[in-house]
Amino acid sequence: MITVVKDDPDGFSRTLDSLSDCDLGGVEFVVIDSSSDRSAVPSLLGEVPVTYAWLPPAGIYSAMNAALQVATGDLVYFANAGDTIYAPDVLARAHSLLRDAVWGHGPVSVVEQSGREVVTPAWDYAREKAAGFSRGHFPAHQGTFARRDVLLSLGGFDTSYDIAGDYAMALRLSQVADPVELPFVIARFHEGGASTLRWQDSFSQFQRARREILRPRGMGALRQGWHGAVQYGSVWLHRKVLTPLRGDRQ
Repeated sequence: MITVVKDDPDGFSRTLDSLSDCDLGGVEFVVIDSSSDRSAVPSLLGEVPVTYAWLPPAGIYSAMNAALQVATGDLVYFANAGDTIYAPDVLARAHSLLRDAVWGHGPVSVVEQSGREVVTPAWDYAREKAAGFSRGHFPAHQGTFARRDVLLSLGGFDTSYDIAGDYAMALRLSQVADPVELPFVIARFHEGGASTLRWQDSFSQFQRARREILRPRGMGALRQGWHGAVQYGSVWLHRKVLTPLRGDRQ
């Protein structure tokens, strides 16, 4: 398990707390810290067995790539500062089901800024693949496990995407192998990060990733453009109209 943290000791504490009851047998815990206060994160670790490294800030995907180099396990999972493991047996169950898999994914519980908590729907991989992954449904990195050697062979996370590097990696993984679906909630994470605040930029990067990695042509490109436009409109309606209205009623 890998955690990347930058100037978020409270979020990191939540992540640590969620590990307190977990079965960590055979789990290597790697922490990559780029906080301005270099003592804050180490002071929270206490007796937790961890491989820790401080690196100068260079973006989340640079830190995640550094963690891939530090880690030694076969299977990697990223739960960054503020993300929490959903149940004590999650890591053990995932490891058991993914022994022979290139990658796998499960649902996550999203805590919206209003405080409402929603579990992501099941991901119909075959349907989304047929649509060029352009309908807006893809596994969050908090719900994704992958073989470390495969991630490294793909060059790690593309740092030219400052929001959508995990999405781009999921597209690349789909070209290597189909994923195993895990039938249980993996993690809980809170909205409010860059992908939430800069959702319009994220759509632009999603489109770029599909264009550069999947290289759609002809009708495939038209279908992707249509699905992308529909999804953009749906998210715009949710964030600009429905969410403010729901907030007014609270």
